[in-house]
Amino acid sequence: MRVPVWLTLGVALLVCVFGAYRIRLAFRSDEADARARAKKGLYAMARRTHFLIGVVYLLLGGALIATTFGWSPIGNLFGPDPQAPSKDTAPSKSHSVPVDQLPAAK
Repeated sequence: MRVPVWLTLGVALLVCVFGAYRIRLAFRSDEADARARAKKGLYAMARRTHFLIGVVYLLLGGALIATTFGWSPIGNLFGPDPQAPSKDTAPSKSHSVPVDQLPAAK
């Protein structure tokens, strides 16, 4: 089963938007940073951390977009090169393969 292209591009867009938002949080003012430190969770992180995580999210979104259009991050690292089978090595027809049967009774 294949994942639809529109779904992977939609998820990639959301990942990139979230990464851009994290980078935006990295450039907040000093007053906003002081208010954010009083809170807990995502906003209490340091500005450099927001920037670093934002860049990672942008890279992940870009990789997801690239894999949608056929790029493989592991390349030909695993498995043989895909080749179209020749006529001699094509799969056999269903009637040419013998069907397994139980051994004959003695």
